[in-house]
Amino acid sequence: MFLVLAVGSTVLAQRHAQPYDFPDSVDTRDHPIQLQEKRLYSDTANQVFATNDFPAARLNNFELIRGNLYKVTIAPENTPINYSSWYAFKIWSTTDKDIWVQFVYTYAGHRYIPKLSHDGEHWQAAAPDDFTFLADGQAVLHLDVSPDTLWVAAQEITDTRRVATWLQGLSADERVTVDTIGQSKLGRPLLFMDIHTGKTRKKDIIAIFSRQHPPEVTGFQALQAFVDELLTNERSAEFFKQYRVVVYPLLNPDGVDLGHWRHNAGGIDLNRDWAYYRQPETRQVADHLVNLAADSKSRVVLGIDFHSTQKDVFYTLPDSGYVSHIPWFKRAWLRGIEQTIGGDYRLNESPSGLGQPVSKGWFYTQFKAEGVTYEVGDETPRDFIRRKGQVAARVMIDVLLDKGGS
Repeated sequence: MFLVLAVGSTVLAQRHAQPYDFPDSVDTRDHPIQLQEKRLYSDTANQVFATNDFPAARLNNFELIRGNLYKVTIAPENTPINYSSWYAFKIWSTTDKDIWVQFVYTYAGHRYIPKLSHDGEHWQAAAPDDFTFLADGQAVLHLDVSPDTLWVAAQEITDTRRVATWLQGLSADERVTVDTIGQSKLGRPLLFMDIHTGKTRKKDIIAIFSRQHPPEVTGFQALQAFVDELLTNERSAEFFKQYRVVVYPLLNPDGVDLGHWRHNAGGIDLNRDWAYYRQPETRQVADHLVNLAADSKSRVVLGIDFHSTQKDVFYTLPDSGYVSHIPWFKRAWLRGIEQTIGGDYRLNESPSGLGQPVSKGWFYTQFKAEGVTYEVGDETPRDFIRRKGQVAARVMIDVLLDKGGS
């Protein structure tokens, strides 16, 4: 059963996003996926149990090897696939036990330092002494298990329900409207948040995406901090008189709740489907944003897509050859982030032109908007994720209101 928000679904005119022939085409027609079997795994002799029967779980087998060493087998939804080896399971025993878990992958290898929780809400990374990457792409983790269920996951679990709960909390703010714009391939809600004051007609739009790739939780955490700052910044009233922010926080709800490494229920990387919109999620989000802008006779001037990778980086369009609606914005924004954070921080920017059909290029080809992919490292300290997200929003507000300082 999927969470249904207590709001209506946005209905707009039926315009369609225009296709664009990106230089490096990608086949985004459905590819078969292999669903994991949801079940309880039992070592009845030692009374140790594990399960994947919850949203966002990924566990394909759990078995005793010998003594107190267990093997966890993890397989992706299909292959080939990006090296984003997501896992998540619950484990417990009838009595207190000291065990080791070896992670074995059918494809690729271990990527994420385990995150542990006893309630699914409060998490901490496994201690360095308890976790080791092995040379063959596997890993081992020491655990103290007990009747108190322990959650073990690649990142903090942030499934559809948790994202919807966050949005509903923000909807108490009169500037915030929470809605759904349609459904995923398997019927989960495509969530949407609209932030503005007053009339929307001819008000420039900033579009924000997140969670095209299920494991990319740190990017979503940066988005949360970014939005929180937008709503509490001392210049917010001035900002929302001039700008409208629309947020699509969970583009791949099926992939998230199914515990996928990368793809949606159609077996496709959604961030390669911004040319022809063959997947229902990209089609609906693209059409919704096109109609939203057209109905209000507004420009989409900036698109930011929050992601995660091994390190913090901003993927941008080059300074030359691409003239957006706000050509003065990017350089002032990135410089302002670096200067505001200060200290030893050096912002990592990686510009590139149009290649594969990703959202960064789509913002530009569809709207002439400045397009940015905001990547956050897997293990970036969570307090710094929040700080940088807040700074990025604060500096954006200042740069847009001051028109780059011009």
